[in-house]
Formats: sequence, C-alpha cells, structure tokens
Amino acid sequence: MQSPSNAGDGLQEYYEALDRLVNNTPSRVQKNEKITLNSVALEAGKSLGSIKKSRPIYTKLIEDVQKFAIETNRKRSSSGQRIKEAKNRASHYRLEAQRFELLWKEALGRELMLLTQLDKAQQQLNKISNVVDFQIPTSD
Repeated sequence: MQSPSNAGDGLQEYYEALDRLVNNTPSRVQKNEKITLNSVALEAGKSLGSIKKSRPIYTKLIEDVQKFAIETNRKRSSSGQRIKEAKNRASHYRLEAQRFELLWKEALGRELMLLTQLDKAQQQLNKISNVVDFQIPTSD
C-alpha cells in the first residue's frame, strides 16, 4: 500500500503503520489488533487520538483506515469464525469418541459376565452329568 503522493512525512508514518496492521506484522501493537484510528496511531508511535477527524490533513488517511478496517476485520472475524467452528467440531467428535468408548466398555463387561455364567453352567453340567468319558484302548 502506498501513501498518497501529497502526503507529508508525518502521514507517511501513519500509512506505514496501517500497512503493517493490514499485513498483520505490527511492531508496536499486538498481532490481530483490530484496525482503528487509535491502533494506527499507536503503531505509528504516536499518541491515542492523534488522528483527528477535524483536521483536513487526515481526511484521506481516515478514509483509508476505515476502508482497510472493514476489509481486514471482516477477514479476521471470518477466520475466527472458522476456528470457532473447528473447535466446536473437535469438541463434538471428542464427546462422540467418549460415548463410543463407554459403549465398548459396557459391551466388554457384558461379554465377561456371559463368559462367567457360561463357565458356571458348564461346571454345573459336569457335576450332574451321568455321561462318563472313557478311553478306547489303542493297540500299539
């Protein structure tokens, strides 16, 4: 982004600061800082409120800041929305995995219970059975 050709050195700092904020490479404010007149001023190393709407010299700068603020903040919020949706999906699948783990453990418990019952039934059947196993002699 280039500053207007008639911009003085004072405005050049503001335009460079705006450019860094748009590219999300600020040197004085935090990354992903919302683009406002105050954040541009702080990034330029100036005081809060130094960009005054009442001063005609800042008219073009204010228009540019507002234009880039709308574009950049919309992109960042949609990116934030995607991150939020991804976190929601991850949370959903985490809960789903926990539910399936619980179902699996319940199934294992039922199977162990059934194996125990089968073993007890087999032992009782062996006790009351009147069938005797006998070996057929083999001729060697």
